[in-house]
Amino acid sequence: MDDFEIIDAHIHLARTVEEESNYWLFPGRRNCDRYGTPERAIEYMDREGISKMAFMTLIPRQYRGPLAEKAKLIKLPERERREKEKKISEQIGPIMREINAWGCEVGRRFPRLLPFSCLAPELGGAKGMVEEVELRASQGAKGIKLHPGMFSFFPDDEEMWPAYEKCQELGLPVLADSGPWPAPHVLVEYPSPVAVPAQRELPDYAEPKNWARVAEAFPRLTIILAHLGSAWWDERVELAQKYPNIYFDTSQGFSAPDRIPYTPHRGLAEEDAVRIFRKIGVDRIMFGTDFPAIAPQPQLEQILRLPLTSEEKRMILAENAKRILRI
Repeated sequence: MDDFEIIDAHIHLARTVEEESNYWLFPGRRNCDRYGTPERAIEYMDREGISKMAFMTLIPRQYRGPLAEKAKLIKLPERERREKEKKISEQIGPIMREINAWGCEVGRRFPRLLPFSCLAPELGGAKGMVEEVELRASQGAKGIKLHPGMFSFFPDDEEMWPAYEKCQELGLPVLADSGPWPAPHVLVEYPSPVAVPAQRELPDYAEPKNWARVAEAFPRLTIILAHLGSAWWDERVELAQKYPNIYFDTSQGFSAPDRIPYTPHRGLAEEDAVRIFRKIGVDRIMFGTDFPAIAPQPQLEQILRLPLTSEEKRMILAENAKRILRI
């Protein structure tokens, strides 16, 4: 068997085990089995032979309430909506800055952990987001993370464009969750799709096609769409064929239809993966897992058993990340 280097291009870290366990309420998962803090992640990497991990920070669970409230504001008159959004930003902005600073400090302490700083309009609109990008880049951030679904914004909203321009100038990749929201692992909190609050009434902020205008306006911006195998993978193929600056990660593996029952788009089946990988371009796909929510090993085994060449596997598992993330 080939000896492949492994770089995980999409994980999440929390400041404490308690913060991790409060974020992901997996029944039966003991704290001793949680690896979402920097120290425990390094322990896991050493055990499993993973050379580097690109990590995103977690918004503590108590801030999900305000973000859920923001999602419901879409029906309000614009003036009232803006006033309420401002109050929510006053709650969310400070914790985002706090965890971004922490993430950069983790990156300095543990060079194998590569920090991506979280960005959203709650940081003070266009001006505040540009300032955050500049600050975190100076502190060692390797990229920027967006979560349009969680923060209820469209990535092609022109309020975001000054931040994209700054990322393009600095050579910082932008990694964004793409696919339905809530994501499959969030459904742990909602036993039935019917119980997902207002799911069918909300816009699909994280639908991949929302990145087309951004990719066209910023051709030198590296855009990474996470969760290649989740819903709307067909849109990802179309984007890849049109925009050479769009890349992908495989986090969450290949989804079966019953994991995303509230969307008309099925997930990418494993038997279709090689064909789609090659249609997109194997050189544009990075291995990622969403660790610690989902264990890396089964997803690694999934990549290894695909009928790809050894060179294609080598590219997906590490070499592409080195080039795309500039590490």
